[in-house]
Amino acid sequence: MKRINSPLLFLAFSLIAFSINLNGQATSKENYQITIKDGGKHFGEGYVTYREGIPFIYLKGDPYEIGLQYGVLLKEEMRSFYTHVDSLEKDMISRLYKQSPWYMDIIIKISYPFVMKGKLNSFKKRAPDDLLAQLKGMSEGSGVPFNKILGVAFGPDFISCSSFIKKVGGRIIHGRNADHYIQFFSRYPLIAHYDKDGKYSYIDIGIIGIPFAVTGINEHGLTLSWSQATSRPFKGKGTMLMFNRILEECRNLNDVDTISENVDRFVTMIGSLEDRMGAAYDIVDQKAMRTDLKGGYIYATNRCVSPAMRNEYNSIFDTDWFNSAREYAFEKTLSSSEEFTIDDAIRLLSNTDFYDYTGKVPPFKGGNINNNQTGASAVLDPDNCTVYFAYGVPYGAFRKWFIYNYKTDEFSVYKNEDNRLHNPDVVAYMEVEQRWKDVDWENKDELRQMALEIEELSVENFWMLHNSCWAWYDLGDSAKAEAIINRQIEKYPDLLTSYSNKGFYYMYQKRFDKAIEYFSRALDATITNERKQMYCYEQLAHCYAEIGDEAKSRDCYSSILEFYNRYWIPKQSREEVKRIEELLRNGD
Repeated sequence: MKRINSPLLFLAFSLIAFSINLNGQATSKENYQITIKDGGKHFGEGYVTYREGIPFIYLKGDPYEIGLQYGVLLKEEMRSFYTHVDSLEKDMISRLYKQSPWYMDIIIKISYPFVMKGKLNSFKKRAPDDLLAQLKGMSEGSGVPFNKILGVAFGPDFISCSSFIKKVGGRIIHGRNADHYIQFFSRYPLIAHYDKDGKYSYIDIGIIGIPFAVTGINEHGLTLSWSQATSRPFKGKGTMLMFNRILEECRNLNDVDTISENVDRFVTMIGSLEDRMGAAYDIVDQKAMRTDLKGGYIYATNRCVSPAMRNEYNSIFDTDWFNSAREYAFEKTLSSSEEFTIDDAIRLLSNTDFYDYTGKVPPFKGGNINNNQTGASAVLDPDNCTVYFAYGVPYGAFRKWFIYNYKTDEFSVYKNEDNRLHNPDVVAYMEVEQRWKDVDWENKDELRQMALEIEELSVENFWMLHNSCWAWYDLGDSAKAEAIINRQIEKYPDLLTSYSNKGFYYMYQKRFDKAIEYFSRALDATITNERKQMYCYEQLAHCYAEIGDEAKSRDCYSSILEFYNRYWIPKQSREEVKRIEELLRNGD
């Protein structure tokens, strides 16, 4: 039986392990009465209205009262959300059992309840009393078991994002895309107003059932978005609810400086209307480092922003295309001295170009700012008390955009869906891309069918060519594979992988001199990243060894070691690093 090999499976199972199958019971003790007036549902001091199908909820009181209002007013939506989570659990556990050895099934089933009980007790000890009261209110109002809500509040990363802050004159524009690894999240949009006793009021542009801020702005114009920062394991408090605290207690960057610790591994992007400034906070293992705007802008792409923190907490494997291409697009657009408007911000979040290769939408799953996991997009304009937002997977920033003034409560459609969502070629491509990830390469008939279907598409971009060439090579048609690789080089002459694919092609045919030529050309490519460069050096080391040039092979291994040592080295790579160090010592 196959071993587990899917990072997404680990992610999803981790979320489920934290949040459900905990045998928690609904704690609702009474049938709470909702009144209907002024076009909304009211309970206590809270109420909810629906606009374009999106709930706008207004919550006021102490933490328990706010949680209770949330649970009562969004009862059906919360139950639906957690029903989806239950279904996800069953699917993920089924996949987990299929991909794990038989004895792991037994170990998981026996240990699971004890592990979960220990984690929940740990969560409860670490959570402040006001938070527990709020979650208890949500549970009692909705009937969703408390343990489920607590588990989601303390769960692992399941939303990633790209964020930026741009200073235009004295104005702060804060944009972000949220990439939903669990894609049904985008079906539960929510605009939540929190007015907690003794705290600053704030708005969360978030997700129903998620009890912490995803993207927010408070009454003082302090804006917040967060991003996954690192793949390094962490030891901190494990709570994303610190972001609620920032919005509730901070009015400027100096306030944020005092409470930015105690969160595990995130980049928190903060814009401050009071300071007329913005900053990124890299927060890992309760260590925080602030990076202010440089040249009037700053951005985050799922890595630490600070170079020092990046080297300490990011690995070489965090430097792949999806981060490199996003950084290129952010830098090129935000560094421009031309006028920057809200429409420019939306266009930037809608970017699907791979570097400067335009007209090839969509180019790659996750390889651009707006991608097929983007489930929500937002632009925050604190000067005008306005937020712009869109929801929907895939390509959330292509969806219908709304404008909402949280001071006047005015709401309307700002921008209709992008026409590219309805382009037949793009729709066909997205469908094929979705199926491609599930292709069994051991099943030659299935692989051939998929390769032929790609061939019939009128959309020809790098990533379809990339998949197609290796499919045909695996099917034994090396001539077709080589022709497709040559087409890659013709269409994408600046891209490292165009040449490295040709290098692999020759290496697999044991034509090592030609492989060395193309891997060397790949290293000189304009569009590149350190992870791919390291891969090229790995192949060059092998090729030089095959032709008996041990000196050049060792030189390549030295370059590989330099790449590793620039960053944190993950556990699974440490044996390889030791092997290279030993090889170089023996060669001296």
